[in-house]
Amino acid sequence: MFKSATFKIFLFCMVFTTIINGILCCAAIYGCSLFAICFTIICNSINSIFIACLFKLEYKKENQETESRLKQQIECSAMHVNTILNNLPLIAFIIDINYKFITGNVEALKFFNITDEEQFGKLSAEIFERETMELINEENDHIIQNKKTFVTDKYVKLKSGRQQWLRIRKVPLLNSSENVKGFVIFGRNIDAEKAAQKQRETYISTLSHDLKIPTLAQIRALELIISEKMGKINDSQKEILNLTLESCYCMYDMLSTILSTYKYENNDITLNYEKVHIMKLLDECFRKFYKTLNHKNIRIKVQSDNKFISLHADRMQIKKAFENLINYCISSAYENTEIICKIIKVTSTNNIFISLGFESPYISSETVTNMFRMYTTSAEKMDKVGSSLGLYLAKQIINAHNGNISVESSEANYNNCNILLPCINECKLTAMAC
Repeated sequence: MFKSATFKIFLFCMVFTTIINGILCCAAIYGCSLFAICFTIICNSINSIFIACLFKLEYKKENQETESRLKQQIECSAMHVNTILNNLPLIAFIIDINYKFITGNVEALKFFNITDEEQFGKLSAEIFERETMELINEENDHIIQNKKTFVTDKYVKLKSGRQQWLRIRKVPLLNSSENVKGFVIFGRNIDAEKAAQKQRETYISTLSHDLKIPTLAQIRALELIISEKMGKINDSQKEILNLTLESCYCMYDMLSTILSTYKYENNDITLNYEKVHIMKLLDECFRKFYKTLNHKNIRIKVQSDNKFISLHADRMQIKKAFENLINYCISSAYENTEIICKIIKVTSTNNIFISLGFESPYISSETVTNMFRMYTTSAEKMDKVGSSLGLYLAKQIINAHNGNISVESSEANYNNCNILLPCINECKLTAMAC
């Protein structure tokens, strides 16, 4: 254990004093003088002091070696962490509660166009454009209040002229009193992602618009022919024309859904509120699916204590939402069953509760969670058209009206689509996608 030169010296002294001590002890036993006894005690004391000093020195040296090893391990770990952070394709830096720059990785220094951390003072209006700085202040105030991680996509503008889209994650640093003392900020460049999204939206909007106009022209021409205003047609011709007209109606609805979806995605919808009679609106929606209901022999049963319930909403938008939900209920319901529509006015909260109950296969909780998301399908079979885009649009419309939509499914093969809407929404608001 102990191999140092100091140890060897102490060991020699200890052995020497032990030998002398033994000799004097023997002399004391055989009647030597008091001086021999005293000298024996002194030698024992010196021996004890030697041992204590030896262990103290070696313990101190061992602690120093342990501290040195720990220091090396910490420095090595810090070097590894710095290497990782400096090679991440992310902006990463730390600021205190007063926005003072503490430290950052290489990407952060490049972003702010500095070569040394000490050159950077603090995040202020001298670095960011006013609009960006105001957003930063609002976000930081929100984090200080909630003490939770904040994630957002933001178009950042610097006074230096740099402008780019960043996906930003802000993590609060808490002190021992659980108060925010600073922020760890990560930023990832998403310019390419935003450009691709914009290109896709422009492409979809242009394509849908270019398809919508000729489809509408086909619908009007077929309606004119079927009405026999351009001459008589026989029953076989009328049947084929009606099938073609229904196909055109379906195409037109699909294009309208796509266009409306992307308008909500871009916050490009303004809701024009008016008084809407719920019973009359739902009756119009059910009538649209008259043929499908007859084909599956599904009956509609409406239950309401008050036939004159109304709310303030954008009539066209809310009608589209109900049509998409009813279409989903009809396509999912078993044949020879009924859809029960319940309408209840919740007086205490001044809300309207609408429920569409129908018999259909059990829907798992995972499917329920995903069914209102974009680009997912609620169809269980590959040969069945998915209705997710319609459900996604319905949710956006309901959310824009400050309402809520949910689906409940029981293992008894009975499901409910529940909609809760406020009765009063009289001001015009820009719809926000949720």
